[in-house]
Amino acid sequence: MEKNDLLLMIPGPTNVPPRIIKAMLKPMINHRSPEFHNLYREILEGLKYAFQTRNDVFPLTCSGTGGVEFAVGNMIEGGRFRK
Repeated sequence: MEKNDLLLMIPGPTNVPPRIIKAMLKPMINHRSPEFHNLYREILEGLKYAFQTRNDVFPLTCSGTGGVEFAVGNMIEGGRFRK
């Protein structure tokens, strides 16, 4: 951080470090490309390692509320809890 940079100490929004801004300048990967599928496969394997599981993992692109809805929705079938 430069001497004259303002450091915000609030919940958000916050300053973005230069290395992150530089990374954001890279071209986007198309979600239908082989490059994306390889990256996604690596992410899934990394998550399995992080959670020490061989089972499927499901990264969610939603808020915490969406995660709770995902969990509850998978426990309920036809308006009743699954057995």
